Amino acid sequence: MKCLFVINPISGTKAFQRKLDKFIGQLILKTSVHTIDTFFTHKKNDAYHKCASLKENEYDFIVSVGGDGTINEVMSGLIKSNSHIPLALLAAGTVNDFATYLKLPNTPDTFVSMINKFTIKDIDVGQISNDCFANVVAGGMFSDIGFQVTKEEKNTFGPLAYYSAAISKLPTQLSISLSLKITADNYYFEEDASLFLITNSSNVGGFKDITPQASIEDGLLDLFIIKKCNVAELLNLLKDYKLNVHTKNPMIHYIQAHSIHIECDQDIIYDIDGEQGKGFPIDVKCLPHAIQLIIPGDQYETL
Repeated sequence: MKCLFVINPISGTKAFQRKLDKFIGQLILKTSVHTIDTFFTHKKNDAYHKCASLKENEYDFIVSVGGDGTINEVMSGLIKSNSHIPLALLAAGTVNDFATYLKLPNTPDTFVSMINKFTIKDIDVGQISNDCFANVVAGGMFSDIGFQVTKEEKNTFGPLAYYSAAISKLPTQLSISLSLKITADNYYFEEDASLFLITNSSNVGGFKDITPQASIEDGLLDLFIIKKCNVAELLNLLKDYKLNVHTKNPMIHYIQAHSIHIECDQDIIYDIDGEQGKGFPIDVKCLPHAIQLIIPGDQYETL
């Protein structure tokens, strides 16, 4: 087999980048992979343009090495190329929600095992404007925290850097109020919100099962809205989350849809899997079974 590694060399920790050679070496020694090409990104959209240029059967599979931004560029490029080349993910970001949801391997031995089994799942991908996203679009309370944390803080503290920043900004974040007009498929409603999430998987911001009905193969996206709330209501919501009954909380509006249109009274910056998005209204839709993803087959039944 022949594969291509698309690598963001500044994503994640230096420790992960140092052990990347072990992943490549183990693939050559312990699998039927005989040729490995590498492509290193230097700037935004490098991964997208590389993958968009691929031809069918040019490689047996692609390996994306980087954070959520790299994954999204690779997925967008593969969809554009129409090459149908299977994709494997080596998540090297700080939180890696999508990889955690899929229980993807992060050691050379487990990664090699996954490649040897070569179980492929056709998964859904979200699309906003012309950009694809694997996991989430988020706007409102706490959604801009990732843009306030430095690369050095991420490398030093990992996910704790986000949580620390969120706590320090708590009074400001609680004052956020968005007036939203939403059309989800044929359902229209208005909501005063503190936060909205549009998810593909159920994991967001290091938290599991935020949108518990989410599936990467149902052709739907999950819209999760926290209505405008005060401190007491937010604390009660967090308690319900711990008990896994948060979707029944009166401060939550939770639905599923294939396409979602959102208008907002403020031109806020929103988060697209860790990348900045700007400009309303936004139109988000699900691209069903758009990517052939290599998964650990023996673990998939537990998702």
